[in-house]
Amino acid sequence: MVGLACQLSDPIARFRALSTLNGKVVARKSKITLRERAGEFIHHTITEVAVGVLILISVTLLLVELSLSAADSLVAQRLMVINDIITGIFVVELSIRFWVEKKKRNFFKTYWIDLLAVIPIFRGLRFIRLLSLLRLFRVGVFLVRQLRGSRAKLVRLEYVILGIGVTVAVLMGGASMRLSEGAINPDFATIENAFWYATMTLVGSEPIGGDPQTPLGRVITLTLMLAGLTVFAIFTGTVSAVMVDTLSRIKVRSMELDELNGHAVICGWNHSAPLIIEELLHDRACKNVIVVSETPELDQTNLFLNHPHALHVIVGDYTKLDVLESASIRTANIAVLLADESKEARSSQDRDARTVLAAMLIEKLNGDIHTTVQLLNRDNETSLKSAGVEEIIVTDEYVGNIIGSVVRNRGISTVLGELLTSKFGHQFYRIEAPKVVHGKTVSQAMSILKANFDATLIAIGRDEERLIVNPGPDVEISPGHILIVAASEKSKLLE
Repeated sequence: MVGLACQLSDPIARFRALSTLNGKVVARKSKITLRERAGEFIHHTITEVAVGVLILISVTLLLVELSLSAADSLVAQRLMVINDIITGIFVVELSIRFWVEKKKRNFFKTYWIDLLAVIPIFRGLRFIRLLSLLRLFRVGVFLVRQLRGSRAKLVRLEYVILGIGVTVAVLMGGASMRLSEGAINPDFATIENAFWYATMTLVGSEPIGGDPQTPLGRVITLTLMLAGLTVFAIFTGTVSAVMVDTLSRIKVRSMELDELNGHAVICGWNHSAPLIIEELLHDRACKNVIVVSETPELDQTNLFLNHPHALHVIVGDYTKLDVLESASIRTANIAVLLADESKEARSSQDRDARTVLAAMLIEKLNGDIHTTVQLLNRDNETSLKSAGVEEIIVTDEYVGNIIGSVVRNRGISTVLGELLTSKFGHQFYRIEAPKVVHGKTVSQAMSILKANFDATLIAIGRDEERLIVNPGPDVEISPGHILIVAASEKSKLLE
């Protein structure tokens, strides 16, 4: 082991070892079987596009062939030959897909429509060559895949699938009526009349524009009528679902966001955010909270649905000026910046850096706002203090201190649990010193506060000064002092 370590500590030996290892890896990667190469080729985007183009050409040739009269039999024969060549290409394509597919059952589940569409290559089954129109579903599948990978949100995938279904129904219905009725029925003498009949019958769910005379034509008409009812039901359901989904995303607000004043803005989102929001909403002075986050569909959670007029969501990057402006940051009273967890790929350093950047931007836009920042590392505290941030919370340190205190002082967890929440019992309050304690010492003020307001004095200080916890009994309280007291929500001191 020592000898091996010495060898690898030498740069030349380490380079040779890595070169040998890389050579083995390259050798392994170079052994790609023919089946794997065929799989890469058949599933390549260019191949999918080429197949889609051939499908459109094949369908177009079929429709042109059906529109020709008996006098154009030579042209029709040539078109039929071209279509046979394209169908042969599809047979080769499906054969390759079948070969590279490891689970053959999956192949038949995925491409059974395509298998039906290539049946007309056999001359004895030329009458059912209309099945090649089913290849349009292949184009639809390709479009759906492309739309899912794009940012085009204006096109609903449901509409694409429904549109392709209607197109196939009209084309197959019209072409079938042309083949079954065209020779004996003047209503279907041209392909245009056949398509018009198929369209109106599909939409109206009754024969419109013609009167089928053959049994096959009547069966096709009945099929179009049933398809029309099905399409209408699917269309109604799709539109209803889209409308419900769209309306559910529209939040009814009592006022526009740019009209808010004195509200709170929370930047970022993590597991602590719901608790912070509940505490803010419990404060009667904070009636509206705006959450700025990159977390999707945040407004569909129960917390936001239960407070539709008090909670508002802006999806965006809170380090950008226009996003903060949309949250009316200039007129807000409170800003809370959380260690954002909306993007898992960001490291703790990146999250702190974004927090510091946003805090500096907020203090620049609104110098009177009270900003509270959650950090993961205290190294950035100096920058935030110089920017004017009032409160800085390093989560791990606070949690560690609380656990340490609970371990040293048994039963203190119950006390902290009550004081740190406004949901029940007593909690901390920051108030201006009432007139009844002006000129009084801390010892006298504590007796007065307890006797008159059922409140306990915890700390004292001024806005620009650091608060003094458990001040001495002889410290005199004067106008302008800020008191931190523990009291119940019903205390008269808060009126």
